[in-house]
Amino acid sequence: MHAVRPDPDDRPLRAARGDEAARASIVAELGPRVWGLCRRLSSEPEDAYQDVWGKVFAALHRFDPSGPASLSTWVVTIAHRHLVDLHRRRQVRGEVVELGDLPAPSAGDAVERAQRVERLEQALGRLPEAHRRVVVLHHLHERPLDAIAADEGVALGTVKSRLHRARARLLELLGEG
Repeated sequence: MHAVRPDPDDRPLRAARGDEAARASIVAELGPRVWGLCRRLSSEPEDAYQDVWGKVFAALHRFDPSGPASLSTWVVTIAHRHLVDLHRRRQVRGEVVELGDLPAPSAGDAVERAQRVERLEQALGRLPEAHRRVVVLHHLHERPLDAIAADEGVALGTVKSRLHRARARLLELLGEG
């Protein structure tokens, strides 16, 4: 049973009614997570990002602020499902997925961090698509494995196996295995 968690504000309701300030606030808060998913899982991240927000705002009237999902979880689920659908369509057409450009590194040890991130992005790019999706969704976007399995339409054991194989391959590719 899920605990009822009230939304601390009325942004979802206002945004569903077309309030641009509420919509902008939601995009400002959740946009980086959505962009991260789109950048890592779509060959055309800008288009995917716009499509996701179109779907979110079209469906926002169905979001229940007192339900089991937070607004963040609800939006990321819509994004993930949209990207899975795009991937399935690409599989049918046989298109190859490319990773988007890396974001600018933060202050500090920028060069070293950028090199580590670049190595990881390259290693992720060498994983099979299904394995990369599981790693990105579980480790970077903190999606539970059972939710990934449901979204992907596969058994939980399949997701666990993909994650295990992806981790092992990443260790090999990064020279740590």
